[in-house]
Amino acid sequence: KKEVYDKKIEAGSSFEVKIRYSWERDTDYEVKVELRNTESGESASLQKTTESPSRKGYWNPEWKNYLSLLISEENGYQRTNYPVHATVGILSSYLLSPDEIRVVRTKKKGEDISYTEIPRQVYGVTHWADAKLLSTEEIDENTGMRITRYHPTTTLSIAFQVNLEPYEKATYLVFYNNPEAEKPPFDSDLQVSGTGLAKTIENSFYKVVLDERSGMVTEIFEKETGIKLEHKLETNGAIHWNPGVYSPPHMWSHCSDWENPKFSEVNGPVFYCLHRTAPLPHLQDVIVSITYRFYKDSPFILVDSIMEIKEDLFVKALRNGEVVFNKEVFDKAAYKTLTRTINVIDFTRSRMHPDHVVTLRPDTPWIAFFNREKNIVFSNLFLDFSATNLEGGKASIQQPYIYIQHGPWYYLSRAFVYSFGSNNQSRMLPVKKGSVYHERTAWMAFPLEHKGYFSYVDATYNMLKYPLSVVEEIETYPESPEGWLVPILTEPFEEGVKEAIGGEKKK
Repeated sequence: KKEVYDKKIEAGSSFEVKIRYSWERDTDYEVKVELRNTESGESASLQKTTESPSRKGYWNPEWKNYLSLLISEENGYQRTNYPVHATVGILSSYLLSPDEIRVVRTKKKGEDISYTEIPRQVYGVTHWADAKLLSTEEIDENTGMRITRYHPTTTLSIAFQVNLEPYEKATYLVFYNNPEAEKPPFDSDLQVSGTGLAKTIENSFYKVVLDERSGMVTEIFEKETGIKLEHKLETNGAIHWNPGVYSPPHMWSHCSDWENPKFSEVNGPVFYCLHRTAPLPHLQDVIVSITYRFYKDSPFILVDSIMEIKEDLFVKALRNGEVVFNKEVFDKAAYKTLTRTINVIDFTRSRMHPDHVVTLRPDTPWIAFFNREKNIVFSNLFLDFSATNLEGGKASIQQPYIYIQHGPWYYLSRAFVYSFGSNNQSRMLPVKKGSVYHERTAWMAFPLEHKGYFSYVDATYNMLKYPLSVVEEIETYPESPEGWLVPILTEPFEEGVKEAIGGEKKK
């Protein structure tokens, strides 16, 4: 058998037609196939009535449409409550409200199939319906038929969690088009309280407190051990300080120094997201954004940060990812090397500030602060980092590295440009306009012994470092134009392309 792509079948040959249809069990269906001879133009049809099998069939006929998300684990790592964020576009006439959306996992059960509805969160709903474009009449010069170039479209994002074995594949169906459906109630251990930036976020694993002025993490309470992690020694006392820049004669400026930055939130049963964007204090040409994501049933917190340099400046420090703790809890640190060894640092025998305890490669997988007697770990997973320049070329970096410091506190940070951390602290180093720095990390506090020491950090790092494959399959709407929709290649008042083959100049 071979697949036919042009819908042409050789005369006299047998063939199969596969149809996407939302069938129900033990129901009679009439199937009709229309055939047309491409040479003579004569047409014929084949018609048959058949009964569907006594199996599950369509999940729920009250939902008229669905799309499929084919999710594959291709890196060989266990995925436990792995967060999936999928963005889909649906013709607006098929979706009255985001409350209709349901996410259902399908699974083979012998010769049949099982359906399991899972908690989902819909957010970022955007509608497109440009009245001017929708009313514009465009005629195909070859056929004389009207060209349907646009339909009102609703785009939305869906968040849910998946559990997959190494190399496992699964299909998740996203159902919609049920105007009578109400927003589904889902139980969730994720709770958010407080007003403005002064939020407290907790689930079964942790309780996190954010600073009321900056929105930065100031406390992490690990629930199984009952231990609170904090800093509260300098400035506003936050645990999370950077991105930050030291460009004297200005003060050292950190995101923890923010006062009421612009922010937005997404809150629901699957995750809570806080996004903040603002210039660094006293450095209006350094724009920073930080995004926190907290999930239900998950011990990790995801952190994304972006720093953009709007104008040339000279600095002694440009850093990211600084996490600071007082010395009440931790007495050791560990880090994973690229040779897969784990090195341990005893702070009672380490270098002291201003010297670095250790300097590490910029692609170090993770660092953990821990205390065996107190049975507590805080791990910082370095999932991704990059630097580029919007003006062209490379971002300003000077031998970037990660380091650990031991003073009246313990902290880790990533240095992109950092003369102040060297033996020649008076150097002022250039940072070019257009430089952009991005980092994606995860934080996780947990009881050391109960999770198999650092194997748990490794497993979580591997799970979050390598994304799942997510492929969308969606039906062809009857309203969609058949065949190739020729794109617009010139603007209405362009004179056309010099020496172009075919086409007319637009005037």
